Amino acid sequence: MSAPVDEIDYFSDYEVLRDPYQYVDELRAPGPVHQLKSRDMVVVTGFREAVEVLLNHEDFSGARHAAFLSLITVLFTPSRLKANEEYMHQLADRMVTEAVARGQCELVREIAVPYVTMVIADLLGTPAEDREAFRQMIDSGPPPVGAMQSRSERQIEPWAFMRTYFQGYIEDRRANPRQDVLTEFATARYPDGSLPTTDDVINNAQFLFGAGQDTSAKLLGNAMRYLLVDPGLQRRMREDRSLIPALLEEVLRLEGSTKATFRLARGKTRIGDMEIPAGKTIIVSLAAANRDPARWENPAEFALQRQKIKEHLAFGRGAHACIGNPLARTEIRVILDHLFDQTSDIVLSQEHHGPPGRRNFDYEPTCIIRGLQRLQIELKRK
Repeated sequence: MSAPVDEIDYFSDYEVLRDPYQYVDELRAPGPVHQLKSRDMVVVTGFREAVEVLLNHEDFSGARHAAFLSLITVLFTPSRLKANEEYMHQLADRMVTEAVARGQCELVREIAVPYVTMVIADLLGTPAEDREAFRQMIDSGPPPVGAMQSRSERQIEPWAFMRTYFQGYIEDRRANPRQDVLTEFATARYPDGSLPTTDDVINNAQFLFGAGQDTSAKLLGNAMRYLLVDPGLQRRMREDRSLIPALLEEVLRLEGSTKATFRLARGKTRIGDMEIPAGKTIIVSLAAANRDPARWENPAEFALQRQKIKEHLAFGRGAHACIGNPLARTEIRVILDHLFDQTSDIVLSQEHHGPPGRRNFDYEPTCIIRGLQRLQIELKRK
């Protein structure tokens, strides 16, 4: 970075938006809690301090709350997740077969985004006959997550298209209950026993689609990048699939899909040695905490079987932790299995990403999401 760290605006500097790690390292150097000069916000870069804030719900408020969780927990029962995993295998097998037949694909748009979208649609109980319409809508334009430039290019957002369907689902299941997942979702109640409005239920479905796409689609791209730049690592995964979960955890630590989360100080409090006034916005830099040298040895290096790796903060911590984190892990494990089953090797396209030693990757220029804009790969059939 050419400018002093205090002169850089985290929310608008293009290079920082594409790659935040040097910036947060320099921000952390004087201490784990930093008052920005460009904004009236405090950034938490230390692991211990980040955990402190994430677990302290009395002093720091978050965006989602118990009422929201009460509506979606009906989707995360063991039986529902098991059925959803069976659908993942069917979908992954079909999508990988199509990509392998072509011999190449752009992983983010052609596999990652439609795959995770259809998985969430199945989790919500979307009728099978409607899912193909959803996929066709997704395929018709740029990815629905990520850079605002992609969104502005789109004629219509996929969710705007899906919303009409979900309004019909919810209204129908409330008027004519069935023995299905959509009925459970449509009739779930808040902790106080009240029935949410139709809009509230639809908005929660929309949140699941958005959060699920961000977390899982980006995780697949980020994990695949490690496998493609290190052929030895890819061979190890192929030979011993039991290592895939360890791969995903270390990728989540190093390249978690969510770079930051936000809190608001309810009253006067402290974070570490810094006094925090009431009303102060707190940026909890997950990207920084997950590379904090006070917590992780050689934090910028990839270590396949790093000790206590599941303590990373890629999915947050505490009551506001991502409820869909088991889903994200399963989604990516399943599709990696199918990719390895049907290929002898997967390599990067040199035309799009350059030769070994001079690789280039474009990341979404956003302040929250860490993910590739595209990943062009070549698939060698077994």
